[in-house]
Amino acid sequence: MIDNLLKTKICDIIILVEWVKNMLFLFKIKINPKKFLYLMGLVVVANLLFFPRQALLVQNSEERSDQQISNQDEQLTNDIKQQIDEKGKKIEELQQQIDQYNQNIATKQKEQASIENEISMFDDRIAKKNLNIEAQENLIEKLTLEITDLETKISDKEDEILSEKDDLSDMIRKMYEYDQKTYLEVTIGNNNFSEYFTQLKYIEQLEKSTKDALDHLKTLKSTLEGQKENLDGKKKEVEAEKTKLEGERSELEGEKTYKDQLLFDTKLDEAKFQQLIEQVRQEEVLTNTEISNLTQEMQQRLSNEDFVGLGGDIIQGNATLTWPINPKYGISCGFHCADYPFKKWFEHSGMDTRTPQGTPIGAAASGYVVIAKDGGMGYSYILIEHGDGLASIYGHVSRIDVAPEQYVRTGEIIGLSGGMPGFPGTGKFSTGPHLHFEVRVNGIPDDPLKYLPAIL
Repeated sequence: MIDNLLKTKICDIIILVEWVKNMLFLFKIKINPKKFLYLMGLVVVANLLFFPRQALLVQNSEERSDQQISNQDEQLTNDIKQQIDEKGKKIEELQQQIDQYNQNIATKQKEQASIENEISMFDDRIAKKNLNIEAQENLIEKLTLEITDLETKISDKEDEILSEKDDLSDMIRKMYEYDQKTYLEVTIGNNNFSEYFTQLKYIEQLEKSTKDALDHLKTLKSTLEGQKENLDGKKKEVEAEKTKLEGERSELEGEKTYKDQLLFDTKLDEAKFQQLIEQVRQEEVLTNTEISNLTQEMQQRLSNEDFVGLGGDIIQGNATLTWPINPKYGISCGFHCADYPFKKWFEHSGMDTRTPQGTPIGAAASGYVVIAKDGGMGYSYILIEHGDGLASIYGHVSRIDVAPEQYVRTGEIIGLSGGMPGFPGTGKFSTGPHLHFEVRVNGIPDDPLKYLPAIL
């Protein structure tokens, strides 16, 4: 900026001198040449004396402007960091409240089953679910702030790299210019040996500075790449948490609906509630008996037909089942999970994966359909035999697209998911839309995660 100002000032002086000469010629004014030179000298000196002050004002103005921008950027960064810290503290506070509700629920699960206790426990579950949602929302906001902070750092780093590139280009240009000179030219071009050695020292220092600048540029680029990878990771994490939040909200509605349905069915009458529990227990026993008998029949029939399938390889760990639905919404209750709301009456024999009502279900492996039970407003499920005693069960289905003894291939659509209280196929005990997925080996339930690929 100052160089440009100096050039402009010199041009102004030349124009002024030419203008004075033209005026003198135009009005035919004769003036002593010495006096003219003296007059022009005063003009030049006055302009040059004024220039440093003007240049200094420009420089100071630039420095103040740069400092203001730097202060604003620093303030913005500090504000973002403060908001991130506040969100982190809020999440910790919410988690403490969630932990307290978990303790309350665990205590009530150990108490004697009663309608009053059941309603109270679901009040706690609904309150906990609301806190989960609030914590999830705060986490998403925190991650979004971290993304903003990273984007600012990336922008600053990119600006720094551009500046370093300009400096490096200038150094390389100077080195090139010196490289075009021979040592003889450098020697002759200097008045004495002191200047000669100073020149050589300068060239040596320039080479070192160029190397340092190049190394620094590489470091900056490496840091930038790391920040960009971190940014991509944060963005993916935000999307995953948003999907999880969607599942949490759906579960909340399911638990509210279950509570309302329970109140409607029992009218807070203890006898009706105990009758309902006994009815569900009997259904569970009948279902397990049906599964055991029909599975044995199918296994016997398949052995006579020399059916192999992938069951043996999957059991031995040489192959895996495929996820029947995308697990992106998360697992709400795992195999024998402690948080299972109906643990008082029976163990959770499978894994509940959150998914919207009506999600297409794919067969976890090729095999024969053993059971395709349409329970109406009761519990609907599908069982597939994969060979060597390995079977998979798909529960709370809202629609069935296969029939018993039908052969299906891996990934083939066999029906639609359900689980929302009050909908066909859900049954009495379900607290929201999900797929109940079981794996059984020789009729005994096992943890499905042992046979599925890891969730990435």
